[in-house]
Amino acid sequence: MVKFSEVEKHSDLIQICGKCGDCATSGTQLSTAKRHVSEPCPVKNVLGFEAYDARGRILILKRILENNFKIDDGFLNWAYTCTECGSCRETCLAIEGGIDTPLLMDALRQDLVKNNYRLKKHELILESIRKHHNPYNEPLKERFAFLDAAKNYFDVKNADYILYIGCTESYRQQNIALATIELLEHLGINFAILEEENCCGSILRRYGYEEEFKELAKSNLTYLNKQTTKKIIFPCAGCLRTFKLDYQDYNSTDLQFFHLTEFLEEFFKTHPYNFKLQNHKKIGYHDPCHLGRHVGVYEAPRTLLKLLENSTFIELDALRNYSHCCGAGGGVKSSNPDLAVEIAKNRNAEALQKAIDILVSACPFCERNLADGIPENANGFMVVDIAEILNKTIQKELSTEISHLGVKSEICKQYMKFLGQYPEIFSDLIPGSDMDFAIYDSFDDFEEEKTMDAFHVLRKEEGVEIIPGKADDADLELALSKEAIAKLIQTKSKEDYATRFGDFYNDPSFEEGWIDFLLHKRTKTLIDMGYGKFAEAAGILEDEEDAL
Repeated sequence: MVKFSEVEKHSDLIQICGKCGDCATSGTQLSTAKRHVSEPCPVKNVLGFEAYDARGRILILKRILENNFKIDDGFLNWAYTCTECGSCRETCLAIEGGIDTPLLMDALRQDLVKNNYRLKKHELILESIRKHHNPYNEPLKERFAFLDAAKNYFDVKNADYILYIGCTESYRQQNIALATIELLEHLGINFAILEEENCCGSILRRYGYEEEFKELAKSNLTYLNKQTTKKIIFPCAGCLRTFKLDYQDYNSTDLQFFHLTEFLEEFFKTHPYNFKLQNHKKIGYHDPCHLGRHVGVYEAPRTLLKLLENSTFIELDALRNYSHCCGAGGGVKSSNPDLAVEIAKNRNAEALQKAIDILVSACPFCERNLADGIPENANGFMVVDIAEILNKTIQKELSTEISHLGVKSEICKQYMKFLGQYPEIFSDLIPGSDMDFAIYDSFDDFEEEKTMDAFHVLRKEEGVEIIPGKADDADLELALSKEAIAKLIQTKSKEDYATRFGDFYNDPSFEEGWIDFLLHKRTKTLIDMGYGKFAEAAGILEDEEDAL
């Protein structure tokens, strides 16, 4: 006879359910609901039957407690279709805070494991964690093989923070780990990685392997507490939730746990940085369940994304504690991958309806599953992690390379030197952009195409290179009188330079100075390459959209 001792501990909670259906309401405003949420259960939204929403699951648990239910393979698979996202709890008014259906499903899964009702794939993952310290059956020695071997990332004794990468970012989503590391390095954060970093065990808790999880939790806490620094940064929302919530019963340490977004939000209050997208994009944010509903971090990611220049931040309709799950949680991604992807498709559809270009999350599971659920006709829609977009858009100090070989005139040398001192003038251009500068002694020489001197500026990944002579395939050519240059090199900032530049183009004078240009590419192409931003600042182009 099957004993459901863990479920029985919550029998009072199960009996509280009044079967009102708020946890599964579909697009109608109910008088009892806390807030209008369309279709809060992501699993029922895909599979359709009431057995998959919170009310249906609680009804089934009632039958179990009455010893009136047969446990078979169908039931076992059903038990692992819940993402344990907690969306149902947000709409429930039966008790303060709502009935905790994820807690009930955890209890059920623990009872199934205790009674040896186990899925083969779960057993394989448990064995992998025991043997390789990760759920992916990957060799332990390969955990940090993606790191730059020339750098010592493991000097924990002298670090201010520990960066806990996690299994998924170490073996599957290494792009997030690398972006996080590069970003922290650029910010000058003194961090280190644990050379013997272990799996946090989140998946074991979701599967119901409570004893194995408890053993792993105690081991991880003991190991971390031995380190000199007690401040741990997690780029993985799942790891953070596990350490911060699931380890609570076993944690008597003074360890401090931060999600990357929490750390960065606080850091930027005293160390401001600029972030800028090359081309304007509409940005949306998907709240990971582990980070949002479970840990309560909502504002930090939004604060960071709103720092992005050249973007419009758009909220999804289902947001913050009412956010729809990505579909990967609760072990569903590994137990039922097809279901996980279908849930992700629904979430992506919400973003596409808002015409969002980039959907950002702060969890490797969310990024992976949402990316798996991008439809073929998404027209450039993409899913990225917040570490990636911040690392890609942070405005780094540009370097300058200058060669004066073959330059004849002193005014040209002075102009090249000036541009080298202010490489930020070219910061809006994409790498590979190349523009000619042709200097003229008079307007007559310009009409006769008799240049006094010429050079071109090549935008590179880390800065600009100023090269004598014209480029073989320039994007455009600027023609400038020596009088205009003499005044341009007196400016003290990119903004002042742009204003003076615009004056010479919009109100040219033979005596005071003039500027003209010749385009070698279509206007739209040049705008996409970043030239439009400077043209706007100079007053040459009133609005990029008007030019398209």
